[in-house]
Amino acid sequence: MKSYLKIIAILLFPVFLFAQPLKEVPLRFMLDAADEALDNNDYYNALDWYEKAYKEERNNDLAILIADLHLQLRDYKKAESWYGRVLKRDKDQLYIDERFYYGIALKSLGKYNDAYAEFKYFIDSSTMEDLKPRAQLEMEGMLTAKELEENNDVVVRLIDKKVNSGGPEFGAAEYQDGTLYFSSFQTNKVVVMDGKEDVPFAKIYTTTETDKGYDKPKALPAAINREGYHTGNVTFTSDGRKMFFTRATLLGEEVVTSKLFVSNKSDSGWSPPLEVTSLNGDFIIKHPATGELYGNDVLFFSADMEGGNGGFDLYYSTMKGDDLASPVNLGETINTKENEETPFYSDGVLYFSSDGYPSLGGFDIYSTSWNGSNWSEVKSLGLGYNSPLDDKYFTTYNQGNKGYLISNRPNEKKRNLKSKTCCDDIYSFGIRQLIIDLIAQAENEEGPMKGAEVTLVDLSGEAIDPITKTNETLDQYTFLLDSDKPYKLIFKKEGYYPDSLEFNTVGILDDFTINKKKLLKPIPVIPVDTTNEVTEIVTINQAIRLDNIYYDLDDDKILPDAEKDLDVLYGLLIQYPDMVIELASHTDAQGVSTYNRKLSLRRAESAKRYLVGQGIAEERIQTVGYGEDQILNRCVNGVRCSDEEHRENRRTEFKIIEGPQSIEIKKEVKKTEPVSGQQSFGDSVPEIKIYNNNIDLGEVKKGEVKELEFTIENVGNADLEIEIITTCHCTELEYSKEPLAPGQMAVIKAKYNSGLKEELREYREVINIISNVEHIVDEAIFKVKVVE
Repeated sequence: MKSYLKIIAILLFPVFLFAQPLKEVPLRFMLDAADEALDNNDYYNALDWYEKAYKEERNNDLAILIADLHLQLRDYKKAESWYGRVLKRDKDQLYIDERFYYGIALKSLGKYNDAYAEFKYFIDSSTMEDLKPRAQLEMEGMLTAKELEENNDVVVRLIDKKVNSGGPEFGAAEYQDGTLYFSSFQTNKVVVMDGKEDVPFAKIYTTTETDKGYDKPKALPAAINREGYHTGNVTFTSDGRKMFFTRATLLGEEVVTSKLFVSNKSDSGWSPPLEVTSLNGDFIIKHPATGELYGNDVLFFSADMEGGNGGFDLYYSTMKGDDLASPVNLGETINTKENEETPFYSDGVLYFSSDGYPSLGGFDIYSTSWNGSNWSEVKSLGLGYNSPLDDKYFTTYNQGNKGYLISNRPNEKKRNLKSKTCCDDIYSFGIRQLIIDLIAQAENEEGPMKGAEVTLVDLSGEAIDPITKTNETLDQYTFLLDSDKPYKLIFKKEGYYPDSLEFNTVGILDDFTINKKKLLKPIPVIPVDTTNEVTEIVTINQAIRLDNIYYDLDDDKILPDAEKDLDVLYGLLIQYPDMVIELASHTDAQGVSTYNRKLSLRRAESAKRYLVGQGIAEERIQTVGYGEDQILNRCVNGVRCSDEEHRENRRTEFKIIEGPQSIEIKKEVKKTEPVSGQQSFGDSVPEIKIYNNNIDLGEVKKGEVKELEFTIENVGNADLEIEIITTCHCTELEYSKEPLAPGQMAVIKAKYNSGLKEELREYREVINIISNVEHIVDEAIFKVKVVE
């Protein structure tokens, strides 16, 4: 049976080098190299070879194996894509059992409706009876998600990048003096546990939070972090005199051994540890946590010893001085047939993580209360603490007003090694003292609408990213607000004109709920005359022009009309899941040819980003920039042409390079063709054009301040009103809010401070220009490489 257990440590692979070109490597050799890497627990390199082999021989069993490995490595987006390639075309129902794992990937991505359908299909059609209860449990979790507490008073934040590395962090616990202990590889490279030398090991680190963030983590001495072992899972006794932790050995993702140790605190620090032989045995023991039961100090832990209810169960052992009594299973009130891990006890409440209860996805955090003789019914901690991903290691301090948890949930500020969900990071949480929540709702003439997209924008000028929420099952969304701030709400819904409203929280002194509703106007539907449709057969390597994808001069921003063609292309990529395309962009002959080639590549990448944002796997789209090499009309260098003639050459095309030998495309044959690239609007509207977008500052020394300017023009036919411009905290902005009449230009001045960046690397910074244009937000972009 397949394993969908999550990996704690991510795997570092050696690069295979070959003298001959890759295209000449035989298929059998690729598969042998992949199998060897897999045997060595080198999953990423195995994936690389399996995917190369798949390009040579498109075998469904191989595609499923690739999907399984992505699921193992918690790259749910790629797992979804690879499963979808096979299952969406599985008319003969040869892969019924794989729909369970497809459902896991979809649920982890928050696609509950699709996941529910896959689990239902699996239950109705599969013969794998042992997995059906699990599938039912996954379905129950999605149904109960609507009933969970919102926890609007809780603020969960990713902590400092000085603490969270690119790899996994786990086991965060706070000592009496506020020092944070945690375990980490403290590396930004992928790590493989293959038993070879020179492999980094997880160690226990400490750090302290200051007004400026967290200090650089320091590893505990070698007496604690013994060479050759992964050390972690720290807990302290209430008097702070003892520290329990584990030492483990791993082979790939598998924990081979894990033993419990204890160290005593003295004036000189932590003593050399002693093994807790009374609890260690021929099983895996992990996640110790101190607590109290029946008036005695106890040690909770997770173990897979014989006689348990499932995989890992929770146990406790009574402390008697330096001795620990025989372990006692916490029983079926808490332990399920799956896995219970990472216990934490505080003020009569036991917190733990489990994948054996109905959950939002993966491991969720639960609690149960002790009344002196029995445990209460287990309850989920609800939203915020839990997500569709794995949430573990809950700890709480200061009467429950602060704490930590570990999660692989995606976050824009986290470092990503291989995917946005590969690795666990430390999150802190706190309780708001003043709760101002917002309930936002989009409506039409018939009432509230489900599935709208609502974005909250902080207009205070602080470096706070807009928050966007959407859910196909909800008709209202809740946001948390800060006091004494101006905000803007942007409402969008397919088939309706977007709209917005502004409000503020000035003068709110007590807990308060703000309700905001917006009536959206429907976009008139123009009937499609299907009699004008024809079906075109497109063969492999035949270039197909996307008629509506045009660009303005010296700009790689896709114009609004382009989305129609890109949506058609998206539909083809979904219809033909094996299809790999070349997406090529062309410029006109104006400007320098080398620059045009780079510009055309940026334009192709812009179209690719749109499709990837819709869920298409990146590897299915190969971008090419031809520049001015393939001019379609007379407008070559030295020939005077109108902008409309030049625009005809600024285009995007695609062709099939792998997959089906031919596809069918339905095209509408229009009786009267509009002028290429023009838009037609019934009302007067403003429109922004950014002339010198995508500025490259090159290398900038850390601490150096750079100034740059963006010129914008109102190319619409109504006044342009800039409401606010936001960007990262590292950049100061200067701009005017005076309305721009049609044809009028203005300058946005930016001052970039590289000293506010923690890492030495390349950055892509986005300046969000929020105005009264139809699509509301435009982006001015600059790139910079911060060096020593």
